Amino acid sequence: ILGDNGAVVDEKTNIVKIPPHLVEDAIISTPAAYRAHALNPENDYVPGGKKTGFVNFGEAAALMDPVTRKVRAATKKDVDDTVRFIDTLENVVGWERPLTPCDLDPDMASIYNAYAFFKGSSKHGFLGIYTVDHFKAAVKMGAVMAGGEDKLAQAPLFTCSADPISPLVLSAEATDVLIEACKFGIPIKINPLGMAGGTTCVDLAATLVTHNSEVLASITIGQLVRKGAPMVYGSSTSMMDLRFSLDSMGAPDMAMLSAAVAKLAQFYKMPSWVGGG
Repeated sequence: ILGDNGAVVDEKTNIVKIPPHLVEDAIISTPAAYRAHALNPENDYVPGGKKTGFVNFGEAAALMDPVTRKVRAATKKDVDDTVRFIDTLENVVGWERPLTPCDLDPDMASIYNAYAFFKGSSKHGFLGIYTVDHFKAAVKMGAVMAGGEDKLAQAPLFTCSADPISPLVLSAEATDVLIEACKFGIPIKINPLGMAGGTTCVDLAATLVTHNSEVLASITIGQLVRKGAPMVYGSSTSMMDLRFSLDSMGAPDMAMLSAAVAKLAQFYKMPSWVGGG
């Protein structure tokens, strides 16, 4: 796709150099907002501009049991419970898969999350979908709820995500989902998760440069596939915890990076989605 549109592709190293005009055209053609259609139209939400909406975060493999208060592996029932719980929260605009059910084959987790959402939610779904087969399964479920694939394409009931791997890697699986989502018309969130001091520079400004490159490269591919495809400038980028080599979700640095990402998205006139600090 990139090579056919003038990018320089090195087949030996898998490195692509994208000319500026392709990126600039993609920025212009990406919609400044889109309607996140809900299963109940009263719960539709339109992200974009300076409007702020809130959703839950994901995707944890463990949770604190609400009865025993002990940490344990998440189950299908827990996923079902989150759908019902989040559906009652007036200030939450959609359901993002918060858990991965560990009582299932891991390869089936994203399909079950989609099933649980369509079965029990009245809001828009933000689904983590990691293969094209799983994307097609979610589309089939969504088409049942929408009354056909044509109606789902006109009013998508869910947004999926494509997560670059820092630094500067777009994996085959995530990119395949991105391409299929843009072809169909399902909104897609580009959501890097860089770790400053680990997978990106320890300096936050330099991390933002890497992050921005990953998002804009992904958006360029999406817009080359289908000009005007709804796409979201996302972020879960934070600092690496130097003690455990893990991402520090909720760190003050994450809040700073997320605020910067939101400003970048406003600058580019795109909807944004950021992890909270």
